[in-house]
Amino acid sequence: MSDDTVDPELQALRERRLKEILTRPTAPVETPRPATAKKPTELDSGSVNGFLQANRRVVVDVWAPWCGPCRTMAPILDTLARELDPDVQFAKVNADNEPMLAARWGVEGIPTLLLFEGGKLVDRVVGALPHDHLLRHLRSVYRLGTGGVSRAGT
Repeated sequence: MSDDTVDPELQALRERRLKEILTRPTAPVETPRPATAKKPTELDSGSVNGFLQANRRVVVDVWAPWCGPCRTMAPILDTLARELDPDVQFAKVNADNEPMLAARWGVEGIPTLLLFEGGKLVDRVVGALPHDHLLRHLRSVYRLGTGGVSRAGT
């Protein structure tokens, strides 16, 4: 058999395989998030002070990977980070990796959300909350209008 000829059985196998590939369902393609879509920033003891000073309003999620309610809150906080950007910045601190930070803030249970304004702790939320409840609470604490824009000025 020369290089120019193709075995008919091999050609049939190739065509059948190509048909299978082209007709099988494909996995959904993940749509890239817009550049403005934000997620909470991961902080540690070396970065937390600078982050709090650089941002007027910050919500710090103190969490741990083994914590079920913490995992429940993660997508809610991702959504809130996008909805309230640029008025409120969101960050995460892993309590297992940063126990001194958790102790410094008096965190006794997780998830705990620490609300900072001007670098000062102004409120905390302990436990998992639904999106709408948490959004109303953040708007109240930070004096935000319904669109995320501050009524009190920036």
